[in-house]
Amino acid sequence: MTKEMREMLEQLNTMKAEVRTMLNDNKVEDAEAKMVEVRTLEKKIELQKQLDEQEERDAEEKIEKREEEKNMETRTNQGEIEVRAFIKALAGKTLTEEERALVSSNTTDGGGLLVPKDIQTKINELKRQYKSAKDLVGFYPTSTNSGSVVYEDLSSLTDLADMTEMEDLDDTDKPKFKSAPYAVKDYGAILPVSNTLLQDEKADLMGYIGKWFGKKAVRTENKKIFAKLKEGKTAKVVTDWKVLKKLINKDIDPIIAESAIIITNQDGFDMLDSALDTTGRPVLQPDPTNPTVKRFMGKVVHVFSNAELPTVTTKAPIFVGAMEEAVKFVDREVYEIKASSEAMFTKNATAVRCIERFDVLKTDADAYFYGEITVA
Repeated sequence: MTKEMREMLEQLNTMKAEVRTMLNDNKVEDAEAKMVEVRTLEKKIELQKQLDEQEERDAEEKIEKREEEKNMETRTNQGEIEVRAFIKALAGKTLTEEERALVSSNTTDGGGLLVPKDIQTKINELKRQYKSAKDLVGFYPTSTNSGSVVYEDLSSLTDLADMTEMEDLDDTDKPKFKSAPYAVKDYGAILPVSNTLLQDEKADLMGYIGKWFGKKAVRTENKKIFAKLKEGKTAKVVTDWKVLKKLINKDIDPIIAESAIIITNQDGFDMLDSALDTTGRPVLQPDPTNPTVKRFMGKVVHVFSNAELPTVTTKAPIFVGAMEEAVKFVDREVYEIKASSEAMFTKNATAVRCIERFDVLKTDADAYFYGEITVA
């Protein structure tokens, strides 16, 4: 309680005592006049109370903001220290005891350095510059190299039970689950880096490595995802857009049709983009919210290069369905980097090996179909 509040409360008690004395002395008019002062002071006290509470809240918010800024600065500084320690370790420089504590290595798979979170984030941001099929399928992060993904078997989906009072539900109404085992694999590449760049702590070494590695990583992930989508499927013949429309109407379960998308290559897209319906309108329509996106029967068409998703003779691949249900990308969510100057000693360069770990699983083969579009 503030000094001002204590003084006003004491004054209020004194004024109330005066009113009681006046009433005892039958000075009603004087007491009534005094009560006007009492009510005015009570209102003033209430306003002062609200003001004190607001100032207290403002002070607490300022303290919290300062603490948050301090913590943010600490996290930023810690992240910068960790990144610098990582770069020094990669370059083979001597680390301080504090820096050694910040650098993690993989003691089981070749002793490479585990990339710090800040650099992982930067690599992931660089990877987003490229068209990634990983964004179109299901995502399953894991902290182990092997395990299994559990998912519901939609083919055994049943109706809701007719619940009669005081009766148990039948076990057959319970959801059915399947399990798909995974075993993450190492995928990596080696990049020659000049020793000048490696030794320059101010140079954006990880930006250079991340851009190079990100492009290769996305290409590899796409290749594995497309291979998994083709695996175990017999391609349906798609001679024109009418056949494609019929396949979508008949081969995609309406329960997942709303989330279905279309994936094809440049040749397949060109065929659809050139096609006209019976009224002379293009069968591909621009998305009202994003004119750069095209839709077929309301489903977004995702286009990948012919180099990544090649046309074989005159057959362009096409996948249609709920890809998040069909395939899961199992991500170990770690990057590992190791440098060696021995292999490139004569070139004054260092070989930098980058590794990521993932697996791709098919979890619902009925959630999509694979076809081949006949192109000229």
